[in-house]
Amino acid sequence: MKQWTWLKVAAVLQALGTILHTIATASGTASGSSTPGAREQALLEAMRSFHFDIMGSSRSVWDFYRGYEFSMTVVFAVLAVLMWLLSSLSRTNPRQALPLIVTVLVCIILLDILSWTYFFAGPGVMSALISLCMASAVASSYRDSHVMLPNAAQTSAS
Repeated sequence: MKQWTWLKVAAVLQALGTILHTIATASGTASGSSTPGAREQALLEAMRSFHFDIMGSSRSVWDFYRGYEFSMTVVFAVLAVLMWLLSSLSRTNPRQALPLIVTVLVCIILLDILSWTYFFAGPGVMSALISLCMASAVASSYRDSHVMLPNAAQTSAS
């Protein structure tokens, strides 16, 4: 497949992951709000009730936890849009798109490592699939003859 096709697939997977993350966050599944156990509820209540002052604002551990959940939803959505835009750019100017694609690939790989380390298989598998698509986009750009690497361009010019 072409570079831009891999990027479109990655963008769709990222959008799906964003939707699933948003549903889990909104339903309370990701935050444990829907957990019925007494010990879990006690933990969540402790997170909500422990407040501290940070830079003039009173916040709880729960505020930070929920804030990071919503922040990650925004990051995931922006990544989906960025992958889609990179797909369009790679059709017209694959050489210009390549450094940006590699940057997003590194980001996704790091998110994948974090997913497997701190979360569970769902986000880990989704992130791994997106990483594979992004890596395939990079590999396909090297296979395509119209994309010349910067060092290769200097070597062939001499």
